[in-house]
Amino acid sequence: MKRLFQNLALVLASLVLCALFGEIAVRILYPRIANYNMEMWHYASKVKQRTSNPKLPFLHAPNRDGFFYGADIHTDSVGFRDRDYPVARVPGKRRIMLLGDSFTLGWGVPFDSTFSKQLEKLLNDSGRPTEVINTGVGNTNTVMELEQFKEIGLRFKPDMVILMYYINDAEPTPPVVGPLKTAIVTHSYLIAFLSDQMIKLTPRVNQSYDWRAYYSGLYQPGRPGLAASRQAIDELAALCKQNGIQLVIADIPELRELKHYPFPEATAFVRRAAQQNGVPFVDLLPALVNEEPSTLWVSKEDPHANAKANVIIGRALFEAVNKIESPKQTGPPVGKAR
Repeated sequence: MKRLFQNLALVLASLVLCALFGEIAVRILYPRIANYNMEMWHYASKVKQRTSNPKLPFLHAPNRDGFFYGADIHTDSVGFRDRDYPVARVPGKRRIMLLGDSFTLGWGVPFDSTFSKQLEKLLNDSGRPTEVINTGVGNTNTVMELEQFKEIGLRFKPDMVILMYYINDAEPTPPVVGPLKTAIVTHSYLIAFLSDQMIKLTPRVNQSYDWRAYYSGLYQPGRPGLAASRQAIDELAALCKQNGIQLVIADIPELRELKHYPFPEATAFVRRAAQQNGVPFVDLLPALVNEEPSTLWVSKEDPHANAKANVIIGRALFEAVNKIESPKQTGPPVGKAR
């Protein structure tokens, strides 16, 4: 029995030493082996914080900095990737708030190139003093974006809110992760590396994975994530109306196939939600459809919108806002983007 315990202790010590060696090795090699999945983990571990709200399992922590997938990300005093705008409004300056996920965040894109800052620059250059606040957080859906707006964004009293809808916003909200698991996953480079290797072995990323079928499946009747997304849009529309805020819903297309867009049901879903709530809808596909898709991606492995795509989206949003409000208008909007 004594020898058995000694052998078990020896095996355990060997495993701990191997794990420690692996952790050190991955940390040293990380700049060379980092890819999209690992950089997403790195961003989440350095910038996000967990919450106890089941509808908002995580959000950005305030005053965080990091360099992820080729771009610096800095969060302000409330956790937005933006300048530190005071809650108090500047007299004579409008305020627009963008809600969204990693596309709105500007994953892999320099801060000034994000479509939120492009929109802000275009509005100010046209003689319309405006603050455009970017509240985008990676890996969120409509439910989570609504919750963050209620908890943080609403206090900034924007004149306009633009919900930047993306096709995976119909995914279910992830569960709240406990503090022990959070601590382990957050700090271990080795676990992140092994998780990435496991992902590469799953059907989701090998040749048998059909991303078209996956996204289309999110919009089949009866899917819980779809129903939750629609409920969140309805609640956001009611909340904005109650607070005198102009809501606009913009649909960001999936960028891998544009000419013959394979997800009309997703566009129809969000368009219908906007129309039934009486808010303007902006379809961004026409602004991007004539571009070669690969020229719009952050990288070959990552079809997030790059700087070029952000410029195009920023211009399309600017044109949509011009249709909703005249340049000199300071009261309620006079029209809707079609």
